[in-house]
Amino acid sequence: MIALVLLVHVLAVVGFVRMPGPLIPMDVSSTPTLEAVLLPPPRPPAPPAPRPVPRPRPQPRPAEPAPEAEPQEAPAPALATSPQGATEMASGSGGEGSAAKPATPAAAPSGGPQGGVDGVRYDPPPSATMHYASFVNGVQNPDGLIRWEQDGSRYRLAVETRVLWFRFAFQSGGTMAVQGLLPERYEERRRNKTESSRFDAAAGTAVLASGTQAQFPPGAQDRFSVFLQLVGLVRGNPQRYVTPGVTETFLVADTRDVEPMQVQYVGEDEIDTGRGVIRAKHFVRLQRRANDRRRVELWLAQSLGWMPVRLRQTEPDGTQIDLVYRGKEGQ
Repeated sequence: MIALVLLVHVLAVVGFVRMPGPLIPMDVSSTPTLEAVLLPPPRPPAPPAPRPVPRPRPQPRPAEPAPEAEPQEAPAPALATSPQGATEMASGSGGEGSAAKPATPAAAPSGGPQGGVDGVRYDPPPSATMHYASFVNGVQNPDGLIRWEQDGSRYRLAVETRVLWFRFAFQSGGTMAVQGLLPERYEERRRNKTESSRFDAAAGTAVLASGTQAQFPPGAQDRFSVFLQLVGLVRGNPQRYVTPGVTETFLVADTRDVEPMQVQYVGEDEIDTGRGVIRAKHFVRLQRRANDRRRVELWLAQSLGWMPVRLRQTEPDGTQIDLVYRGKEGQ
């Protein structure tokens, strides 16, 4: 049996027995060649590019209506504001404060610097030399005088008086502007001693008798020019000084220091000059500090061009020095 199997294998090897072949012939030389070319899969068609959407053309913006101008209120006339500083309604010794009424604009004064600051006008009085009877505690002393000179651009003020056998003299000089007096030099003569202070309005400084410097802005006054400054304010704005309590604030220098000073209108009085009764507006210098016991009062008379008809100073010890109008030179 084994020999038979071996014989079959030998015959197969030599080709005597044909075995079934593969489905694909082994000799492919006579078979047509089929070439297969592998192509990449077709790309999907690109989506059409989006057509640009036309931007809407900007429509011209309608012109905005111009804002209506808001009606501006006319500024209220200055009630009690001086070019020297704050002015207020206040109560103090010698008068009671009360509500002030709006003042009507003043007519332009006839002469002197025109214009003003914040509606306040300064109208300087004409030059004059005025004589005053002098009293110390009611006892008459030699007469005093106030000599006031101005040419529209410069001024000079001199005040002289005697107390007992002592002579006192005070001088102030400087320029004039629409806001009033601009002192340049102030001098005091007491007995045999003379002291002075100098002022520079442009630099805003004062050099006192001791050589020390202090601030002295335009509008500040010296110890006596302040009263002629008040005279010019009353002349330029008489309607402002109707209600008691109107208070003017000044910065005032002498030969020693510079400090604020408030002068308050306290009402009207009748002053007996010995030659007739004159009606006048009464002003009081308020206390400068808590322990200030010196009192200064001033009466300005319309019949004298608002120049002083009376001045009175009460010392801390109670001594009263009075100057009462007697007359003008040349009258």
